[in-house]
Amino acid sequence: MKKNKCPLQEFCNELGGKWNLVILWHLTEEQTGFNDLKKTIGPISAKVLSEKLKSLKKNRLITRKTLRGNPPHVKYELTKKGQSLLPIIKILHDWGDKNL
Repeated sequence: MKKNKCPLQEFCNELGGKWNLVILWHLTEEQTGFNDLKKTIGPISAKVLSEKLKSLKKNRLITRKTLRGNPPHVKYELTKKGQSLLPIIKILHDWGDKNL
């Protein structure tokens, strides 16, 4: 028998965890480098941030671009799929601002 997938459960499986939505929220404005993202988010270890960025990239929610320079810089930005989550993330952000 085929199990029906619950879209909410699939969403939580892909984006669950402490940091994923926070990282996406901080990428809404512009391309951001690893160190700037870490400073903005605050209490996240470099290891955890790196793991979360890899996971978000694997799920096609962000892209990682290497920019020329000396030394080269890496920037992260939302994909169209990631941008499609912004209205939902904004609602959650506003709810948290009012209720927590």
